[in-house]
Amino acid sequence: MMETLSERIRLAEHLARRLPEVTRNEWMRWVQLVRRYGLMPALRYAERLAVDPTLRPAMQRANRLIAQAVREQRTYLEQLSDKERQEVLGFVAWNLQIRTVRGSERVSSERR
Repeated sequence: MMETLSERIRLAEHLARRLPEVTRNEWMRWVQLVRRYGLMPALRYAERLAVDPTLRPAMQRANRLIAQAVREQRTYLEQLSDKERQEVLGFVAWNLQIRTVRGSERVSSERR
C-alpha cells in the first residue's frame, strides 16, 4: 500500500510516462468515468473503446494506452482509498498538462 504522498506522486509520474499520446482532456474524460462508475468499469470501457472501429485511430490508441497503463498498476490503484486514487489520477492529469506545455514551448522555440 502507498503510505506517502511521494509514493502516490511517483505512481502518477509512472502512469503519465506510459501515456505518451494521451492528452489531458482524454485522460480527464476517463477519470470522470472512474468517479462515476469505479475503476474496473472505467478500465473495461477504455478497453472496449480501444478496439471500437467507429472511433478515430488516435482515440483508439489513447484508450488502449490508458487501459494498458492502468491495468499494469491496477493492484496499487485498487489498494488506495477513493480519495487517494482520485489524487493519483489528478497528479497524472497535472503531469500530462505539464508535458503539453513543455512540448508547445519546445515547438515555439524551435520556430525562432
